[in-house]
Amino acid sequence: MKKLLFCCFAICFFATAAEAQLRQDVERMTLHGLMGERFDANHKQWMLTAPYANPGMLDMYARRNDKHQIIVKWYGEFTGKYLTSAALCYSMNRDEQLRATIDYVVDYLAQVQDKDGYLGVWPDDQKLTGIAPGHSKTWDAWAHYHNMLGLYYCYHILGNEQAKDVLLKAADCLYQHFYVEKNIIDEDKDGTDAAIGHIFALLYQMTKDPRHLEMVHLTFSTFETAQGGDYYRAGLDNVPFYQMKRRRWECLHAIEMIREYARISGLEPYEKSFANIWRGVQQYDRHITGGFSSGEAACGNPYDTRAIETCCTIAWMALTVDMLDMTRDSRIADELELSTWNGFLGAQHPSGRFFTYNTPMLGDKKASADDIVFQAIAGSSELNCCSVNAPRGFGLLSQWGMYVDDKTLTVNYYGASETSLRTPAGKTVEVEQTGGYPFGGDINLKIKTKGLESILLRIPEWSKTTKVVRNGKTLGEVACGKYLELTDLKGVENISLEFDMTPRFWYGERNLAGRVSVYTGPILLTLDQRFDADGYRQDVAIDPATIKLQSATTSNTLYPQPALLVKAIDGKGNAVTLCDFASAGQTGTLYTTWLKRDE
Repeated sequence: MKKLLFCCFAICFFATAAEAQLRQDVERMTLHGLMGERFDANHKQWMLTAPYANPGMLDMYARRNDKHQIIVKWYGEFTGKYLTSAALCYSMNRDEQLRATIDYVVDYLAQVQDKDGYLGVWPDDQKLTGIAPGHSKTWDAWAHYHNMLGLYYCYHILGNEQAKDVLLKAADCLYQHFYVEKNIIDEDKDGTDAAIGHIFALLYQMTKDPRHLEMVHLTFSTFETAQGGDYYRAGLDNVPFYQMKRRRWECLHAIEMIREYARISGLEPYEKSFANIWRGVQQYDRHITGGFSSGEAACGNPYDTRAIETCCTIAWMALTVDMLDMTRDSRIADELELSTWNGFLGAQHPSGRFFTYNTPMLGDKKASADDIVFQAIAGSSELNCCSVNAPRGFGLLSQWGMYVDDKTLTVNYYGASETSLRTPAGKTVEVEQTGGYPFGGDINLKIKTKGLESILLRIPEWSKTTKVVRNGKTLGEVACGKYLELTDLKGVENISLEFDMTPRFWYGERNLAGRVSVYTGPILLTLDQRFDADGYRQDVAIDPATIKLQSATTSNTLYPQPALLVKAIDGKGNAVTLCDFASAGQTGTLYTTWLKRDE
């Protein structure tokens, strides 16, 4: 591996250019329906207010030499996660008030940054040491990773030059500490330090500075150490992620580096390694909600009922965006749709005030501020890892929802919305979507093509029969699990799709043998105590072979109302009322996504 790596290094070092990583084809994306309501609620209740309502997010930097300040080892990540979420959300709504808030945060970081570029929360005698009194690890490099990633997005999306300046100074600091002074990048059990390789891979594509590539190479070298994750080589050997030495969710960000190195070098082994790792996570550790992790790590059992941390799901979604960008496989977009509508949206309270820290497949949903109160700072009670990181799930839609180049528009996201995209040649493509999807099978698209040659429409793998009407003409057989290509475009295309919403099932195994999960389209259906007239019946049995769904109503008028409520009735007369996972448990009630099978 080392010979190959050095060869790659030489090739990359003398490359004239590397493809820019950041795709930001979407100029604006206005969401409607449930997704729009949730986005707007988060925007008003969190994105615009978080740094002001939780001043500890920033004050911890100014107070880092205050011996009375209590520090949790990952504290420094909060600001960076907020900036990443905020910049990506700004790329969708272009709200000037949000821009002003982002600029305020960036300016604060510029003021507290040390002259040597240090951008952490640890005292002078402890910065970047990896250890501190009373702490097993300081996660200082990890915090720098998130701060730098957030600044990277602020520069690329908002054009904030101050963000670029702070970012490059922080990069210089890490380069001096790890590469020049030869301090160890600690690939300990948490695998947090290695994440810096991802941002340096992005930086190299931005700057072509050989020092940034040297940092990527240095980070790669830690993979093969005794304590390292060995991700690249294990990926080539198709070792599932849960069998690797370092398999916590934080490691997914280090694995993103492999994707970026593949882009820089153009060498197939790196793409292969990354793809194998992704598939291993998807096969063994992606749960029915589209969430990732059990106890914050891969365990090789998608039936493990431990709660799923929201940060883990966001990391999985970011990894999957990379996978989709690399493969352009519509089935990868299916995965993102599943995660977005269930694992991600199910972690958010409809008010927009909070996300969960843990979101179980059965149990209840608790506000992260209650579940992990120890992360909070006095006067900043809402501050924690998931509250700042979760909104990135909305912003990621700008990176995977639609692609466009000078010839082709690719539509991955379906849902009521208006999207404006800009081609590399500077032309504007507009997409308007109306209809009931994903809670019904219908979605209508009006596309102003602006000289495009083709449109690629994602046909979900689960939609075995899909009706497509183009400009009033019904198309012939439509294959599922791939893109439908439309050519000979008019200036305006009117397209209607009717997806197959027949109930489908995931049959439980191992500890969940004898149980089944039910989907309609991409939506996971859930038994919620609130809508179960007979009480919380975890043992209610249903026969999947004969099940039919019909619309249902509820006399429970408490806010919030479910986005989807159906009665599932089987051929034996068994019946149960189910709601969408995003609406389940939102009043504090118990819920389950695994129903007992009656066969």
